[in-house]
Amino acid sequence: MPVHINELTSEVAIGAGELPLSPQQLEKLINLVLRRIAEKDRQARLTKEATKLGQSVIPPSGIGS
Repeated sequence: MPVHINELTSEVAIGAGELPLSPQQLEKLINLVLRRIAEKDRQARLTKEATKLGQSVIPPSGIGS
């Protein structure tokens, strides 16, 4: 099973009944993935906010005046 995390790509294979990572390693990996996801979400939110037009920058249309 290929695993891709940002710049890290690794091929992971396990045998039946074997855990390839210790519980501590799994916890560390899960925390890293969650931090990366949160950072991507934060960046997307900041980009959306930075490119959003507010009412104060939209010229009046004259409709309804």
